Order: sequence, then structure tokens, then C-alpha cells
Amino acid sequence: MFEETIKKQFELLDISNFNVDISHRLLFVCGGKVDVRAPIPPSFRDRLLTYTAKNASELHEHFIQAETFKDYFKENAYPDLLVFEDDIASISSLIIIFLESPGSLVELGIFCNKSELFKKILIVASAEEVYGEDSFIYLGPLEYIKKKVSSSVVIYPWPDPEVLKYDNDFLDDLCVNIKEKLSSIPKTEQFSKDNSGHIALLITEIISLCAPIQLSEIESALNSLGINISTKIINRSIYLLQKVGFIDVLSYSSNKYYFPLKERKWVKFGKTKDNKLIDNQQLKMKVRQSFVTLTDPLSKRRITALRQIIAKKEMAEEIN
Repeated sequence: MFEETIKKQFELLDISNFNVDISHRLLFVCGGKVDVRAPIPPSFRDRLLTYTAKNASELHEHFIQAETFKDYFKENAYPDLLVFEDDIASISSLIIIFLESPGSLVELGIFCNKSELFKKILIVASAEEVYGEDSFIYLGPLEYIKKKVSSSVVIYPWPDPEVLKYDNDFLDDLCVNIKEKLSSIPKTEQFSKDNSGHIALLITEIISLCAPIQLSEIESALNSLGINISTKIINRSIYLLQKVGFIDVLSYSSNKYYFPLKERKWVKFGKTKDNKLIDNQQLKMKVRQSFVTLTDPLSKRRITALRQIIAKKEMAEEIN
């Protein structure tokens, strides 16, 4: 009954009318080493994180560090770095790259070949390196990116890793540049099934409307929309969505149930195939009603899972 209701409701929708809300702020930050125990911050990235924690919490709370995903290969979520980088870039509002480590140079090389992402990239480069006589990085990729989108590269005097003191005006100015870059990014986009970030946010919306929902049921909802992607790709999206704190999972009995952590509308459906306006909350109620009054074992299990999820979220709210 539950899965049948999902299919029936999502078959009414027309993805050509979908709009994705990308006003959420997800700032992917990569660069030099971060060590909160070090007496002197070992990198410029570390100094920004320390500074924003005290002086710009409106940015700091949206930072996602590259190390958050260091287990992507262990969990068999991604076959290689290139696919992962493409997905994290697609779901991020802004990608901030500090050019201060071998890894960040790899990131630069990857994103340099994706001109469609230049509008949401901010590269932080060292003034000493940029103005050096033999700066291959500046003459090559940075210059190319700057010609495409001038606001995508910012240059600062690099902090000395041996000296604690550093001019906070540089960090304050970097925060201004981050905010200006964010303000230039649109808040909505027309849905594209070829955009992995849009697919991820659509999966988030499906989970928000249909929780508690299992992986196979998410796949059914997507199929009902005419989006036929492999379970492997759905699992990648779910991995990312869990890591960035959009969704979570409850293991109960022999099942895994996904549920949202953030209560918001991720995708606006617009008009249905027969030109009627669809209300996301009405769809949610129809899906919920398909199991809450039933007494079969699977419905009872889902009801019990829902009760656990509600309790789990209430406990989290009390802690916060």
C-alpha cells in the first residue's frame, strides 16, 4: 500500500516543472592541514575556520571540510575521486580551495576542467606564489579561471606557519569575498535530471515527504518520475546527504529507514501533468495515511520506526 501510494502520487508529477531550491548554504572547504590542538594554526584554511568560529558564525556553521568524506572509498560509495568531486561540487553552494597542499592542487586541476562550476568556486592563492617569477599555477589554471569568472580567485599574503600572529583584516576580507560570492549565486534552478546535485536534492525531498522510507521505495519514486538511475548512484547521493547532515538513517528490525534532518522544501513541483498545482504537504499526508492506520506487519514496523525517528529528533533538539 505504501509503495503503491508513492508510485501513484509521483506519477502525477512532471519533472519539467520542477524548481530546485539551492538557497541552502553548503560551503565545501579544502586546503592545508587543520589541527585544533596545534598552538599555531598549520594552514591558512585552519586560520579561517578558527576565525569564523568566533567572528563569522553565519559562515562557519555552513562549512563542510574535505576530511568529512575521507571514508568515501571505504564505504564503496564512489569508484574514484573524479566522480566524488563532481557530486560534491554539484551539491555545494560554494567550493573554497586554499592552494596550500598537494591535495588542493589536485582539486584545482579537477575543477579547472569544469567551466560550468567556475561561478561557485573561490580559489584562495598565496600572494608570494602568485607574484613569483616562475609561477606556473598563476600563469596557467588561475589565469584561465580568472578570465572566465574574475571573482573566482582571491589573493592574500600567506600566514607564516611558525608565527601565531596574523593580520585578522586579511581573514575578515576573505569572509567578505565569500559572502559576496554567495550572494551572486541564484537561489533556485530549473531541475535537470543530468545534474547530480539536483538528483540528490530531489532524493532529499522524496525522503522528507515519504519518511520513513527505504532505499527500494526511493528508487520507485524516482522511476515513477521517469528518472531511471542505478541503485549505486542513489547510494552515492544518500552517502553525501548523510555526510552533509540533510538526512539520517534508522536501522530497525531487518530494514533501514531514511528520514530528513532539516525540515524545508528542497524541490518545488509546480504543476502536475494534468496542469494542476501540487501541494507538497498534501502529498506527504497521503503517503503518511497509506500506512498509519494499517495493522499488517510491514505497516506496523514502519509506524514503530516513525515513532523512534520522532523520539530521536526530539532528543537531538533538546541537546541543541
